[in-house]
Amino acid sequence: MTSFVPRRRPAVLAMSAAALLLAPCATAAETSAASTRPPLSHSSARGDGQRPAAGQVGGQAARFKRQLTKSGYVSQSGTEAVFDLDKRYCEGAVFSALWANPQSPYIVTRLPEVQGQAPNTNPPVTWRLRQDEAVVMIGRTPPPEAYFSFDVTMMKGALPTGPLLWPSVGDPVNNKTVRTTGSTPYDRPFALVVTGHRQTRAKVNKMLAASGLRGAINNMTIPPAMFRLGLDKRSDQFLIGMRTAVPKRGYEKALDDYRAAPPIQVFRVRPKSGSSNQTKPVYAPDPLPVPRLRVSGTGATELNLNPSLQLLRRRIIKAHPGYKVSELVVRRGFEESYPGFQQKLLTDPPVTGVDALSNDADDPITPSFKLPNGSFLVAYGTNHVSTRQASYSSITLYGDPKAAVSLTSKNHEELRGSAHHYLSDKGNADKFYAWTFSRAGQNGPTGRYVTQLPSTGADYCARFGLHRPVDTSMVQFAARVYMQPGTHTRPAFSSLLMDRMLLFTPK
Repeated sequence: MTSFVPRRRPAVLAMSAAALLLAPCATAAETSAASTRPPLSHSSARGDGQRPAAGQVGGQAARFKRQLTKSGYVSQSGTEAVFDLDKRYCEGAVFSALWANPQSPYIVTRLPEVQGQAPNTNPPVTWRLRQDEAVVMIGRTPPPEAYFSFDVTMMKGALPTGPLLWPSVGDPVNNKTVRTTGSTPYDRPFALVVTGHRQTRAKVNKMLAASGLRGAINNMTIPPAMFRLGLDKRSDQFLIGMRTAVPKRGYEKALDDYRAAPPIQVFRVRPKSGSSNQTKPVYAPDPLPVPRLRVSGTGATELNLNPSLQLLRRRIIKAHPGYKVSELVVRRGFEESYPGFQQKLLTDPPVTGVDALSNDADDPITPSFKLPNGSFLVAYGTNHVSTRQASYSSITLYGDPKAAVSLTSKNHEELRGSAHHYLSDKGNADKFYAWTFSRAGQNGPTGRYVTQLPSTGADYCARFGLHRPVDTSMVQFAARVYMQPGTHTRPAFSSLLMDRMLLFTPK
């Protein structure tokens, strides 16, 4: 079902998937410490003044393991850690950084293989799943923030060489839909169950309920109607990634602590086999159906703001005389996951494809363009959070068409107020942003809403103490628009005013 042919011939790099293991994200000891560490500092307390009891999550995980043994199940433990694609590109471990979001480092679930299974292509960040197995997380949700989610994705292809077919598997669990043990989605115990097998889900849910997590169980389905479950070479491989973005004021350190040591224990669980061959299912097939998807769009749009957007454009141009002006507008960057999966749209930068695009997100993007020394770029548009089209939005500049590494990024909170000096006479100025990315130094724009970029000759990978050539003279702009409050999923693309850019180069 998932065999594919690249849209164009990939540039294969001389790397091995073993690089992913040689430079691990975190040690097992670090993850073990995460699972038993005390509750976060005072800055991560719940908004209602309550906190999980010390050791509560660890106790629930221990009770769940006892329930597994009692129910005739076996388990293997995994780990949770940040997977920094920019750094991994500089290390030579991945063929591209794939437009990673620098403000939301991805926390990835790493799972061990089952003895005798076909090897994973990208161990341990991708894994195969026996048709009667489940992946189970028990932990605490992040501190208060604009957005977090758990995404299950399918990945076909090798991260060291590319290209990738990388769609999302259904809707993520996010901070508007997550079930926890309390009345808040933040800093509370939760459980997550990922499986494609009905009987396994029912039994695992029962064990979690007996472990003290009744009412806090979140089920995610890998539907056998769309994907091949199994441990043989023909089976699909999967990945769980967690996004965390824009902590509420006062919770910045709490989120840093959470990312550094995620308070989550993860297990791959399956019914115990009487055979030494653990790759053979114990239960007969009992496939779960494809879940209903959340529907994007409320009918409300930003389009009535277009006259003010055009005025903003004219005033930005007027503020910078003496420069040649070129215009760029974003376009749809990635196809929706299930259509893209069926079309086998590969991601091989600068080709976009599918690329694990969350069903919570619209990620419009520009083609690559030159941003030479002496020039600057003004990005402008609507602040999609202020217009209630999103819960989290950001703009990001990427360097090198193939590497697609992040240069700098600004989120909706940072963008707030940045268009006021252009629209001071307009009552809706707070619904817009205008941010400058400059390579013109002191001869160009300066001020609070200007990001000074390194010159095109700067060594990008030096920030990691590494060296790998990156052509930052060529850049690409991407916007992120996540989770409309009214629908708990992405906004309708047709409801947005597209983000725009004005490129100023010396005449």
